[in-house]
Amino acid sequence: AKMERVVPWAALVSLIRPYAPDGKRGRPPFALETMLRIHFMQQWFTLSDPAMEESLHDVPLLREFAGL
Repeated sequence: AKMERVVPWAALVSLIRPYAPDGKRGRPPFALETMLRIHFMQQWFTLSDPAMEESLHDVPLLREFAGL
């Protein structure tokens, strides 16, 4: 709940939206805010990509925070 109040998610998403993939090729991308939240969690908890993926499978609270 604290991170919801502290991190300006909408402002950050609007800053990176011009650089995000448009989803016209390959698989459709996840929502931009979801990916940003996952990236932040990786940094906060010092997780590699495989470790983050495993954590998202194992920890419901992380999935909820990411919006999955």
